[in-house]
Amino acid sequence: MTKQKEIRDLKVKKENKIMDSEVKNNDITKDKVKDSEVKKRIGLIQIDGKMPNLALMKLAQFHKQKGDDVKIVDLSSLNIDQWYGSKIFMGGSGYDIKQELPKEIEVLTPDYKKFNCDHSIGFTSRGCIRNCGFCIVREKEGLQHDVNMDWIKHSKVILQDNNFFASPKWKKKLQYFIDNNLKVCFNQGLDIRLMNDEKAEMLSRVRYYDRNFSRRAIYFAFDDIKMKDLFIEKIKMLSKYIKPYHIMVYFIVGFNSNSCEDMERFEIMRELGVDPFAMLFEKHKATKQLKGFCRWVNKRIYKVCKFEDYKATQIQPLASGESK
Repeated sequence: MTKQKEIRDLKVKKENKIMDSEVKNNDITKDKVKDSEVKKRIGLIQIDGKMPNLALMKLAQFHKQKGDDVKIVDLSSLNIDQWYGSKIFMGGSGYDIKQELPKEIEVLTPDYKKFNCDHSIGFTSRGCIRNCGFCIVREKEGLQHDVNMDWIKHSKVILQDNNFFASPKWKKKLQYFIDNNLKVCFNQGLDIRLMNDEKAEMLSRVRYYDRNFSRRAIYFAFDDIKMKDLFIEKIKMLSKYIKPYHIMVYFIVGFNSNSCEDMERFEIMRELGVDPFAMLFEKHKATKQLKGFCRWVNKRIYKVCKFEDYKATQIQPLASGESK
């Protein structure tokens, strides 16, 4: 009787083991089905821009963390004058000024590896204290407010802050750059109106560079001829700490100025020894003369000839009926 019971018990154990194995296998199968349903093939397309797109880098990080397969298509290096295409979805401020990344994606560190990026890109603050007519920052991001800096993972950093020195934490941030010996590109430019001796001296101790980290460069703007006296004063003060030829100054043209005012701003910058760079507003509406002026400035043709001479050889007379 005891022997029969032992045989029966062994049989029950064997059946239980088989059932457990089947349940386990079913769970694994369900997990595989679940994984295949969750995993997606994600395509990210960069159409333009000289730098990796920050929003795309954060989207890549978000989907990578979910286990999705992320592919990058970079069209920005193609020399194309006009694109045609079919789309289901496209985003960005140029498409919809109110469109922004979901908060859970916005806070992520960009996926630098996926974009073969050897430097960090991001913001230490968003928004701006100004409300310039040609700029969408105030409308899109509101007043200046600080954000975290944990996205900085490299010894080279491209800052996208729209008004860095408007932050009450500017000194702490500069000290962080100095203490960590970081190469920093102030890519969006700094507000010359906020500069003083204290800021200029501290800024001079930062390893400021251009976007390619190939030469020393720091960026400011001179967008209104009405601020010329202040601009001259601030540049002279800044030049006590930073070499003028390290300073590049953006100046918008085709917005609220005429050609005489554009040339006056250019000549002021040249006299001060800084490097001017013309930013054309609404390029598709610009005249040939205005486009020619921008080429003359930005390609440094002014170093070999006057604009009048360049204009005579490069800008053809308008044909009959052609728009100015």
